[in-house]
Amino acid sequence: MASSDPIKDDLTVESTPVLSQTSINSTDKNACSDVQHNNEEEPTIRPPDCAFGWIPTLAVMVNYMFIFGASNSYGVFSTYYLNQKFVGTSASTLSWIGSLITTFMLGCSFLTGALADKKGYRLTAYIGTVLCTAAYILASFAKEVWQLILTQGILFGLGASFLFAPSVSIPPQWFSKHRGLASGVAVAGSSLGGLWFTAATQAMIDNIGAEWALRILGILTFVVTGVMNLFYFRRVPAKPRKNILELQAAKRLTFWLVSLESFAMYTGYWALTFYIGTTARQLGGTFQDGSNLLLVLNAGSVVGRILAGLIADKFGSINTLLLSLLLTVVIEMPLWIKAKSLAPLYVLCALYGMVSPTFISLNPVIVSNHFDTDVLASVMGMTNLFSGIGGLVGNQVQGVIYDKYDKHEQFTNTIVFSAMFVLFAGLVIACLRFHIIRKGTDRRFFQKV
Repeated sequence: MASSDPIKDDLTVESTPVLSQTSINSTDKNACSDVQHNNEEEPTIRPPDCAFGWIPTLAVMVNYMFIFGASNSYGVFSTYYLNQKFVGTSASTLSWIGSLITTFMLGCSFLTGALADKKGYRLTAYIGTVLCTAAYILASFAKEVWQLILTQGILFGLGASFLFAPSVSIPPQWFSKHRGLASGVAVAGSSLGGLWFTAATQAMIDNIGAEWALRILGILTFVVTGVMNLFYFRRVPAKPRKNILELQAAKRLTFWLVSLESFAMYTGYWALTFYIGTTARQLGGTFQDGSNLLLVLNAGSVVGRILAGLIADKFGSINTLLLSLLLTVVIEMPLWIKAKSLAPLYVLCALYGMVSPTFISLNPVIVSNHFDTDVLASVMGMTNLFSGIGGLVGNQVQGVIYDKYDKHEQFTNTIVFSAMFVLFAGLVIACLRFHIIRKGTDRRFFQKV
């Protein structure tokens, strides 16, 4: 039975909150229009881990293909813009397009998350569908870099935020015992999207041009996400609220540690995605080689995110995340810096894809383990604000480093910058683990956290 305080106690590590009947009856039905109702008065509250929960979870997985597919496959557009359409334009300028997708998607989710909790998941998601579609169509008519920044970057990122905010909170609220697996399966959709988005985008650019590639992606986004949004059900209704933000979360050290880790990861994470295609070109490869490397990266991510969820359910989400962050540094630096041919790059993409993006699937699990389910979209949105800032800072700094220090001849300094922020994120998670253990009754170092 959950307490009246919407924020869980630090001692709770792997529990799932349950709303009292009183709170259910007092919930404003307008705020939970996407919760199933068994009569005119009361919503149907299904138990966690029920089979029905896989329906909205799989809908999220499909939508993630389109939410993250754009950013995961942006390397194809980046390579095309850098080497063909806008030759002579600096990498730091072009990086604004990709970085603003991530920045607005994550940075605006503190508002879109609150909207999802207050007005409903489906309404919020449909706003995102319309905005993302408009972004693709308008970008297809862009002739200047600044026009792509406004459309493919800002407008799409804003639309993705409306889709992302309800999506990220659905799997954790439907599952308790298999929370990590459900989150991993859902987030694997982003990598599956990266797979076919990357292959399809490269093929369309080669055969019908980038303009029609953008238009077709816009049409697909409108149709597919429009259907999937119909299955965005909450397991429990949101509580009535006065404040837009869940301000109680800001009083918790757990919140700030997760936020800091998110900032650090998004600062360092995207370097490989954005620059692996250009690295392949520097080593004598073709544009198709760059696209193939992104395919391998995304294929590894599909496997890694699902496995991370399974491992997290058995050994703990924080333990799993800590290990994956440390392994990411060990994999990224030697394989990328020492690569003299395409073969090491394929190995790098396969391993990096399996290990590095686990934070995307495990951060929601960590938050849901320590904050109540009915405010999950709001709290995740607040932590993702720091993710968006990290994405903006990281991508811009990496572009400057590549232009001024690597001088378009190598990526050594860019790689070191990326890896050091991933390492810092690992240290932050180690501090979070220590904090959770210290606040609990079981002080053993080796335990499920």
